[in-house]
Amino acid sequence: MILFIIIVGCAAMAGSAGAKSPTATEEWVYSQPTNIYDCDISPDGAFVATGTYNGKVYLLTIDGDHLWTVDTYSPVWGVAVSSGAGYVVAGTDIGDLFVYDREGTLLWSKRFRGVVNDVDISADGSVIAVGCADSKVYRYTNTGTEEWAYKMNAAVLSVSVTADGNLIGAGTRNFMITVLDTAGQKVWSYQINGQVFGLALSPDGKYLIAGGNDAYTYIFDDTGEIVSQLNPGTTVNSVSASLQGAYFALGGANGIAMIYEKDGKKVMQKSATTAINGVSLTPSGNACAVASSDGNLYLYSLPADVVPVTPVETAVPTLPIEPVEGGIFSFSSSPTGASVYIDNAVKGITPVTLPMKAGQYQILIRLAGYNDWTSTINLPPSETVSVVAQMNPAAPVSTPLSLGFLSVLSGLVFAAVLMLRRSDE
Repeated sequence: MILFIIIVGCAAMAGSAGAKSPTATEEWVYSQPTNIYDCDISPDGAFVATGTYNGKVYLLTIDGDHLWTVDTYSPVWGVAVSSGAGYVVAGTDIGDLFVYDREGTLLWSKRFRGVVNDVDISADGSVIAVGCADSKVYRYTNTGTEEWAYKMNAAVLSVSVTADGNLIGAGTRNFMITVLDTAGQKVWSYQINGQVFGLALSPDGKYLIAGGNDAYTYIFDDTGEIVSQLNPGTTVNSVSASLQGAYFALGGANGIAMIYEKDGKKVMQKSATTAINGVSLTPSGNACAVASSDGNLYLYSLPADVVPVTPVETAVPTLPIEPVEGGIFSFSSSPTGASVYIDNAVKGITPVTLPMKAGQYQILIRLAGYNDWTSTINLPPSETVSVVAQMNPAAPVSTPLSLGFLSVLSGLVFAAVLMLRRSDE
């Protein structure tokens, strides 16, 4: 009897302890007929951005309501969104970085010499981090100014920026993790045993989590010391961190999304039908977005008091284009998907609408396999100028035949004629 009471008591204690652990609730699923490769929840927890293999960027509310869709015409590997969705950034397979406003209007773009593998943005949108296959991590302002580029030892696969923009973390194909300050100087670095597919700084910069194809996940403090090491038993494609490193999310190639406390205790596990490519926690840890190759974007909620901290304050986003007396260019082309250059600077992909100062501009519209379309166009103040470019296929390049080749060809023809004559005989 005593043994029975002890067993029942232990079971009750175990159940009580289990009840204290946060449980995740699936709030909604947003589906697309393509792989979904990344996702990001805005620092204020109000918006979710996601990018897909078929080149689309979507912005949704935290309740799952669709706000807008834009087409980048190339697979989107990384997305990020600032507080209030003031800025949404995306990096693509052909090396483009796109920066949109809350309405989905393209503010500016930049093409790099390599795939843009990942992007991130500070809470107020003033700092943009770019991880590129050219082995560099870049820091940009929200107006498109490059502040610095740091050369890594291999292609940069993952980047993260703190809420205040003071730290940028980067992970490479050659196993290296590096944290950089506002001037682009190294704060600390560490080499793990695999390619760094996922890396995230906690919003306050107190912790960093990284994982990759060595099937381990490493949690560092702000000095670069490992405080915990997790073994999810699968390649880790994406990671995320809440404030003070209270919770960490992992997305695995085995289709499982997990949330851990920093001491290694697992508090959530959810499964998709195939690989998890992106995970994103709110700063407070009360919600987690999960992007999967099954074509679904999932939103899970957790108890509101998961992280008993006050989210960091963020600045009000500022517009990258100062109010000026200007007009609007509306560019389109046939076929679509052409790059629009204004005064030799790429501004977007057709179709695209661009607010500009009034004035005269040199316009170049370029599409592979077609002749360039060029023109000088005047943009009057307070007017919209529609530019429609009919792209003409480029003539195939003919290569002159050398005299030697012509001689050989003549000989072959002559031999063939002789053989035919002999067969007739």
